[in-house]
Amino acid sequence: MITLSATQAISPAIERTKYFLFKPFLLGRFLKLTLVALLTEGGMASCNFSKIIPSGNGDGSSHPIPPFHMPHLPQTHEAWLPILIGAAAVVVLIVIPVMILISYLLIRLRFSYFECVLRMQDRIGPAWARYHRQALRYLGLSWCIGLAVWVVLGVVGYNLYQRFKPLFDAMGSDHKPTFADFLPLIGIVLVLVMVLAIVGSLVNTALSYFVLPHMALEDASIMEALSDVWSDIIAEPWQYIFFILLRFLTTLAASIIGMIGLIIPLLVVVAVGAVIVILLKMASTGLAVMLGVPAGILLLGIFFLAGIGVSGTIGTYRRNYALLFYGGRYPPLGNILQPPMPMPPAPPLPPTPAWEPGNATGIMPGV
Repeated sequence: MITLSATQAISPAIERTKYFLFKPFLLGRFLKLTLVALLTEGGMASCNFSKIIPSGNGDGSSHPIPPFHMPHLPQTHEAWLPILIGAAAVVVLIVIPVMILISYLLIRLRFSYFECVLRMQDRIGPAWARYHRQALRYLGLSWCIGLAVWVVLGVVGYNLYQRFKPLFDAMGSDHKPTFADFLPLIGIVLVLVMVLAIVGSLVNTALSYFVLPHMALEDASIMEALSDVWSDIIAEPWQYIFFILLRFLTTLAASIIGMIGLIIPLLVVVAVGAVIVILLKMASTGLAVMLGVPAGILLLGIFFLAGIGVSGTIGTYRRNYALLFYGGRYPPLGNILQPPMPMPPAPPLPPTPAWEPGNATGIMPGV
């Protein structure tokens, strides 16, 4: 397969996504594939913003309890100990195993969908049966990375607490710190969150789009896959940076277009429905309720399915974009996307000169 740059892979990825999902277009098939894509590849881009709002007792009529110190009372400790032990047991025996199981199922489904998109076939089952071992290996790597992240967060959090401990202790005193006193801490936390989000996105992209093909196609070990991918990235670092940047920008653009395509028809339908409900209510309130409630539920269901379709289409595009970009750099993947041309047959050999008994020279008679 020819090697495509990060920009050159965009257009064929769009065409490949259209062909995979819409030719032929069958609603059930489309919803099945886009739901799997939404679960494994992600959907529309989203940003969550949160505010840090300090809280306290403004009237001063009660004595505030320091939020970072438990009351040192034996009876309180004895009362909380069984609850803490029970909560820890629930987390260890139920929550963590359920999270591991869900992670394993989603990872195995990601391998299966990778196979479907790669080979342009819509059957999940055959691919699902092949990737048990690879999914377990990928799961172990993911949890090791997650554990490392939590260790880093714990170390950073402890150091931040030690650095700003006087500020925390002052919260329980008569001289409460103001919001401005927390600004340095808030700034450090925001920078750390941004760095962690960027690093996490880079690691997840490398694992999902570059490491996973090695594990799926060659059954490569984790170290072999990581080593090969690292060598590829070192060879063309700027192309991989452009790929990640363009992947983000194209996803963002597609998400904006998808949201507009969902919201505008929804607003039109809601406006028309509201007018109809008002007219029905003027005739009979019961009739308005009897027809309006099922119509509203049906509308929400259609909007939910449309959201799955849009998000899954974007997720499928991202997988195709990665396949076409990495296919030219990883021959086993590229040979499936674009099988090599068979070698032309060798030209026939010239006829061998005739030989007759008694003609030791091998020269044809009459020559």
